[in-house]
Amino acid sequence: MDRDSLALEFYIEDHALLFGLMGKYAEELCGKSGLEALSHGVMLYGRERGLRMAMRARKNGDELDAVSYVIYGEWSDPKGSSHSEVRAYVPDYVYSCLSCGWCDTWKRYGLMEYGRIYCRYIDKSLLRGFSPKLELLIDGSLSEGDEACVFTFKGADFIDEEGFQRAMARKASMAEANIRDFLYHTGHICSALRRVFMLELGLLAAEEICKMALSEFAKLMGAEKAEAVRIEAKQDFLSI
Repeated sequence: MDRDSLALEFYIEDHALLFGLMGKYAEELCGKSGLEALSHGVMLYGRERGLRMAMRARKNGDELDAVSYVIYGEWSDPKGSSHSEVRAYVPDYVYSCLSCGWCDTWKRYGLMEYGRIYCRYIDKSLLRGFSPKLELLIDGSLSEGDEACVFTFKGADFIDEEGFQRAMARKASMAEANIRDFLYHTGHICSALRRVFMLELGLLAAEEICKMALSEFAKLMGAEKAEAVRIEAKQDFLSI
């Protein structure tokens, strides 16, 4: 199967599962140091994603403000694995995540302890990668057992609901240029974690963690998918 056809088989579950497995084997092989490296890997992954978003925004002549951050997001969920509700459009953009495909996956496979690390760092790392000047407040976390994750983007003033819908229409019109499929995102999380593991845990440990995680991923999701992730992870993730 060619790359683009196989990418259609990837979704949130694949991304969440591989992250959880990388965390599982990082802890198994390296203990506390493995978990610390996992945290740093999430930060790197998030900042690189945010930086790509910023690069596309500047290429189009857009400001690196909170509205652009929302518009230039790189993933979508047409299957409805997650569900969110907007609480406010002004003076800050506030929304609640009421269900989450990532959390559902970690719970299903017994990997929630690693998922909590992802949730703890990913969103603020994304925003920092996009622009260190922006501010995000997070109240609650589904992975910690709260009823919702509530995100407040300070200064993301959409004026009113109509202004928000205009921004979402622009986001939709730019989806082909901005959205990346979940094979790409799964390859990126594999790449970012591996790079941090090599620097912090050493080459041999990093190689063993990746080998064990991808081996279990292959058993759960299929060898073809695991090989696709290995190949995808070799690219330059700061290229737009």
